[in-house]
Amino acid sequence: MSFFTEISGVGIRDIDVDEFRCTMDRYAVCVIRNDKPVSDAEHVEFSRRLGPLLPMKMLTMVGKSKSRFAHPEIIDIGNIGADGRLLPEDDRRRAYNRGNLLWHTDASYDQARGVYSLLSCHSIPPGGADTEFADMRAAYDFLPQTLRDRIENLVVEHSIWHSRALAGMTDVSEQEKATRPPARHRLVHTHPGSGRKVLYLASHASQVLGMPLEEGRALLRELIEFATRPQFVYRHRWRVGDLLVWDNQQTMHRGTPFDDTKYPRDMRRTTVIEEAAA
Repeated sequence: MSFFTEISGVGIRDIDVDEFRCTMDRYAVCVIRNDKPVSDAEHVEFSRRLGPLLPMKMLTMVGKSKSRFAHPEIIDIGNIGADGRLLPEDDRRRAYNRGNLLWHTDASYDQARGVYSLLSCHSIPPGGADTEFADMRAAYDFLPQTLRDRIENLVVEHSIWHSRALAGMTDVSEQEKATRPPARHRLVHTHPGSGRKVLYLASHASQVLGMPLEEGRALLRELIEFATRPQFVYRHRWRVGDLLVWDNQQTMHRGTPFDDTKYPRDMRRTTVIEEAAA
């Protein structure tokens, strides 16, 4: 795929950050191949070289307080508890994590948006549980001009609770909602590194400002369906040791389902956010 590349044979400590940013501007998705998973400390250190990091907030949002990890910047994308066992079937983190199976971009629900996400593969279930990516630059390029004109100046509200409701998590308290208020972003933006126009979409996108609610949601669904056509999508087949990096301001992504009540999947993410949040 034209928006995916691979780095191998180089330790992450030896990667030149400026060159890496240029690579990301061009491709948007890059896997750094490793023989074994990088340590959490190495993962965080490399991520910090790319910018300020989003702290892990999900546990507090769903009434849990204990993480598996010593580093608060490591966001748990797995289905394993702090005791090393599979999460119980009634654990609310399962309901929360189902939202990861919807097309989204990380941290669009915050005013300081996600820039890069770095997902480290420590273990995968049989079959792999792949991750799919959509190139939002190419999707914009192929939109009909009439639709481009229609959406050029639109602003969209994003909420983590909207995507979680879509995924079936409906028992969210007002106190939990207050931990992540919605954020507003332009639907079309120019990427600062590549200079290309990009659709900024996600399952977190709850409404288009200035449009009737259902009309706006219909437009968002239409755009997401267009942007995730096969010609715009890359499917990553994981290997243990992969450190996969993607640009949230040029792509959307989603996980693919597996039997998460039977098999462990240990995935650990950091997310670099915009400098305005530092």
